[in-house]
Amino acid sequence: MKNNKKGGLGGFLAGKGFYAAMAVCLIGAVGAAWVTAGRAIDSIGEKDNVSVPENRVVSEEKYDPDDSIFASEDVAKPKEDVKIEKPEEKPEENTFNFFKKSEFSMPLEGEVIGNHSGGELVKYEALDEWRTHDGIDISAEAGAEIKASGDGKILSVTNDPLWGTVVEISHEGNFVTIYSGLAPEVSVKTGDEVKTGDVIGKLGETNLAEIDKDSHLHFSMKEKGKFIDPMTKLK
Repeated sequence: MKNNKKGGLGGFLAGKGFYAAMAVCLIGAVGAAWVTAGRAIDSIGEKDNVSVPENRVVSEEKYDPDDSIFASEDVAKPKEDVKIEKPEEKPEENTFNFFKKSEFSMPLEGEVIGNHSGGELVKYEALDEWRTHDGIDISAEAGAEIKASGDGKILSVTNDPLWGTVVEISHEGNFVTIYSGLAPEVSVKTGDEVKTGDVIGKLGETNLAEIDKDSHLHFSMKEKGKFIDPMTKLK
């Protein structure tokens, strides 16, 4: 009987002991987990409670009206656009020197006694006619040297029934100068190249259209085939 009781109690205790051991293990595991979780929470709390140094100034966000965005002073701002300063603009010089191509010298020294009529009719007493006066009359004595008014080429040498011996010179820029009333013996021929001041002939008395006037050279000029006032181009 005793042996049976002891065997039964021992078996019971032996069976219960297994479950008790398991319970102790579970309680230990839960306790360990709880401690670990607590430490993790404490660690997170310590990170959240990082103190800000006293000399650190946290700037308030400001509204930038230029680009309509919020920006903090602590955020690096983009560099301002670099402005390339243009050199001071000087008044543009006239690179086309008008006088290099279209300024002419007087063909001889003398007083202008007859002006360009600008398309208006004037009375030619010697002809008893009204005509335009397409040139200027430069007073000089017969025999005075007539000079090329500009660089160019002799376009023609003719004997006109009214204007006498006439020499025409073509110039750069579609200009032509015309010298009327020269003596028949001229110093140039068609095709010759001349420079400003070269003698092309002498003043004669062959200009019958204006023979009633004092001795003079009738000097006219064309630009692109049309008569112009020589005084606008002469030095």
